[in-house]
Amino acid sequence: MKKNQLILIKGGSVFASKEDFYNYLRQVEYNPYKKRKKWSEWLKNELCESFDFFEPLMPNKRWADYEAWKIWFDRVLEFVDKGVSSKLVLAGQSLGAGFLLKHLSQNNLLKKVDQLHLVSTAYKDNDKTGEKIGNFEVDLTKLEEVERQVKQIFMYHSKDDKTVPFEDGLYLKKYFKKVEFLEFEDRGHFSQAIFLELLEEIKRV
Repeated sequence: MKKNQLILIKGGSVFASKEDFYNYLRQVEYNPYKKRKKWSEWLKNELCESFDFFEPLMPNKRWADYEAWKIWFDRVLEFVDKGVSSKLVLAGQSLGAGFLLKHLSQNNLLKKVDQLHLVSTAYKDNDKTGEKIGNFEVDLTKLEEVERQVKQIFMYHSKDDKTVPFEDGLYLKKYFKKVEFLEFEDRGHFSQAIFLELLEEIKRV
């Protein structure tokens, strides 16, 4: 029996100008000795027996462009099993979650998505945090196209998220007719080493 398939798209950064990008590079922490365990690595290990796990390195992550990400994601989709014997799960975090929303709202996949997991979804510019979304901005009026292609949608957001405010998650939730919204108190932008709640839902696919 063929394995199920999971595609995970992690986040990235968007800037309004080259100077903003250069200033970010001057200020962002760089420590080659600091090692941080990622829940994506843990998740891959937990699901290795039942899932083919794809975590593509998206182009120019530190200065992301939607069109470049779309081209690369479409290359990844070439490896999706079109048969009915396996399930397809999509998951995204931050800008990666917003990317999946925009892509699914504008494009028809050749296979029904069994689960879509959206973690701290970045889908618009945010005046409070200064985070920019650029050409990743999602047209919320087209989210019915997402629901048409996805059987189950899960959203994860923490009240102490300083990158994508919790209020943004609540606002986005209103545009879905069917969604399971999981809220947390102290997960921040979900930089933890393990993500049990996400694993439990994926195992139910």
